[in-house]
Amino acid sequence: MHAPSRIVLFTLAAFILIAPGTRAQEDKVFRALTPEATEKVLQDLKIEFKKTSSKKGDEHYYDFLRGTYRVRLTHFSGEDIMLDCVFRGMPLEKVNQWNTLTKISRASWQKDQTGEFTILEYGLDLAGGATAGTIKQYLARFEDELKKYDKFITGSAPDDTILAEVSNDKIENILKTQGLTYKKKANAAGVMMFDFALADHNMRLYNFGGKDLMIDVHFKKVSLEDANRYNFNRKFIRVVNYKGKDVEYTALECNLDCEAGVAEGMIHHWILSFGEDARHFADYAKKQQTPEKK
Repeated sequence: MHAPSRIVLFTLAAFILIAPGTRAQEDKVFRALTPEATEKVLQDLKIEFKKTSSKKGDEHYYDFLRGTYRVRLTHFSGEDIMLDCVFRGMPLEKVNQWNTLTKISRASWQKDQTGEFTILEYGLDLAGGATAGTIKQYLARFEDELKKYDKFITGSAPDDTILAEVSNDKIENILKTQGLTYKKKANAAGVMMFDFALADHNMRLYNFGGKDLMIDVHFKKVSLEDANRYNFNRKFIRVVNYKGKDVEYTALECNLDCEAGVAEGMIHHWILSFGEDARHFADYAKKQQTPEKK
């Protein structure tokens, strides 16, 4: 994901003044918000995150999901923090229109090798100290802002937009919204394929003419008995053994039938759910690959 610019959009002092007095007394005030304190707040909210840091070690990045949105929280040396999320591209005039309407966030237009996109950002000044309640409310307000911005750029709630055909551009926009870095290419049959990493696994999404989508991930081969047992106990996905040119492997696959129309929110959920399926099968396969079964 991009490196967010530093902007303070919400003063902590004002936030503390409007918070209920009893809650303000209960919360511990952090004079300097450490990475450990940030992680504790996320853990208290049961948010699973992946942490990375800058080369200098003075900035820390926490990537996590809020609903169908892939969010990044950037911790700037304890002085301020920033939340951001990547969305589809739209004209600069519309970006400016959003910025005239919102009170707490800002949108900006950017472009990279994959195309145009916009970024929604929300900053919090920590110079006056912070409480755990402050950070939790900050996260909750950004989640609400994400939904409003998504509705603003689509013209309707994302789950209500029915697609008669899923174009490759639409898939790219969805992947960008989820903060997934991808590479695309067409196979010999003309099927567009999108490669990306999710849940620590390399995945591939196939678009069969906009009427059928498939996503898969490869694992070391498990026995046919183990594959069949997993298929018997799981829904919506399938485990298949393949023999490639040089190696045999096991694939986890899932299809989404789009023939009768599909909503963007359904595709978002389908991709994220498959990430959890991949995580679950990885644990299962590891248990089956004992020394005797390898």
